[in-house]
Amino acid sequence: MRYVKQGEKTRWGDRQLVSGVNCHPESVYDDFLQTKLLYHKEDGRMFYHMVQSFPKGEPVDPTAAHAAALKLAEYFEGREVLVCAHTDRDHIHSHFIINSVSLDDGRKLHISEKELSELRQRNDRVCAEFGLPVFQPEQKKKVGAMTSAEYHVAAKGESWKFLLMNVIDECMRCAKNRDEFILLMRSEGYDVRWQDSRKNITYTTPDGKSAGTTGSMTKNI
Repeated sequence: MRYVKQGEKTRWGDRQLVSGVNCHPESVYDDFLQTKLLYHKEDGRMFYHMVQSFPKGEPVDPTAAHAAALKLAEYFEGREVLVCAHTDRDHIHSHFIINSVSLDDGRKLHISEKELSELRQRNDRVCAEFGLPVFQPEQKKKVGAMTSAEYHVAAKGESWKFLLMNVIDECMRCAKNRDEFILLMRSEGYDVRWQDSRKNITYTTPDGKSAGTTGSMTKNI
């Protein structure tokens, strides 16, 4: 929750694109917990984390993206949802933190494949309603070592590999374990392949570029 609410990530002009559905962003953790205590369901999964992401480089208005995210959050009727739009990357995306216990009747949230399909279809309709693009994943590309030209670009802060390293460092500071690290990386649009049987960790960027690092880079997790 602290990660998705960060001011530098959610700031757009003089606004913070942070909202709560059936809860207050300032006290969202306590709101979630009070609901769980009310129904004696404070054990197990605390919340679900969902990300609505738009393609890199698309002219997406962050305020429209935030409004669309709030509209999509209505799918989880009767539940508390924290909605935060992130504007600090070159792809606008919104985070949803959804209480696993319903505020209305205390039911635990379970999303079936059918419901997941319905949610994706609703997402497409909401995006169309707000004039926003629907993400179509590109074919992944494998990229080798950084070239000298990339180092010159990186010096200007434009290299995707340096950006990847910055995102890794940022997620490492917030994650308490490997699963949280992978979840945070994926929420920023980066896929992570990290298996005990493999020496290298492979990262895939939002536009399909791949890079590998050794496990020692994340030895503190």
